[in-house]
Amino acid sequence: MLKHTAVFAVAVILGLAVLGLDAPNKPASMAGSWQVDTRHSDAKLITDATTDYGKTKMNAALGFARIYGRVNLDDADPTKSSIEFRFYPATSMAPGIDEDGKFLSHWLENLSNHTLVCFHSKRVERMPDGRVQATGELAVTRVDRNVEATASEAYAGPVYGPPMIHRVSREATFVFDFPADGNEQKESSIHASGSTGMFREDFPQLVRTVVSTYWPPVVQDENCKVPDANEAYSGSQCTGTYLSTAGLPEEPHAVGGEDVGVPMNFNAIVGNHLTILIHLRLTAKPSGERAAAGN
Repeated sequence: MLKHTAVFAVAVILGLAVLGLDAPNKPASMAGSWQVDTRHSDAKLITDATTDYGKTKMNAALGFARIYGRVNLDDADPTKSSIEFRFYPATSMAPGIDEDGKFLSHWLENLSNHTLVCFHSKRVERMPDGRVQATGELAVTRVDRNVEATASEAYAGPVYGPPMIHRVSREATFVFDFPADGNEQKESSIHASGSTGMFREDFPQLVRTVVSTYWPPVVQDENCKVPDANEAYSGSQCTGTYLSTAGLPEEPHAVGGEDVGVPMNFNAIVGNHLTILIHLRLTAKPSGERAAAGN
């Protein structure tokens, strides 16, 4: 009897061990206040396109955007959790406008247009698989200015008209992945990724604005040094991580360099749907900032 009992106990222990290997890692608690590190975070924007004169459908990356924001997670009371971020073209380290279209930097006022996309969560919950789902307001702010550039002897550059501000918002849901264990949390920062997708009919203003905006390459952790002036001086020397899109397939060219009779629109951006991929490096806020945020 004792022999059979011992064998049964060993079998149970082995079975639990096998099940433990198959079970997913329990997600670590990310409770706390986190700041988005703008120098090491980005948003990637993807839409649908066609190539080979419309014969082949494909997804095309429109570009990368700079992003900043904050994340507050409370595992004990999810109603106190919040996720907020803003992303914008990498023409500067900080956005040129706020959500209401007000200019934040005078030297950026001369640009003919500005785009800013903001997300403010209203409900944050932890899903059974450990991911975090945030539902809230996704808003796009666009500032456009008509440009007059009449050629004449007195031409002194383009003349910009008054700014026209457009702001539209809709409800959206982002799903975020956080580290599966606590090892990374012991470091000074953690990495998280999130995403959402929508069709043009769901949020036409946002999809149209993002597709029509120019998203220049993003340089993360850029560090530029000016060498000493000498005869071999060649300007500032910069290092960093360069984020850019691969672009659409190359168009065919006629033999001999003549493109007469070659059909146009080998590639085309369709813009029926939009996917937003968020990559965040989060740094813990100092205790003083947490106390101020809670007041």
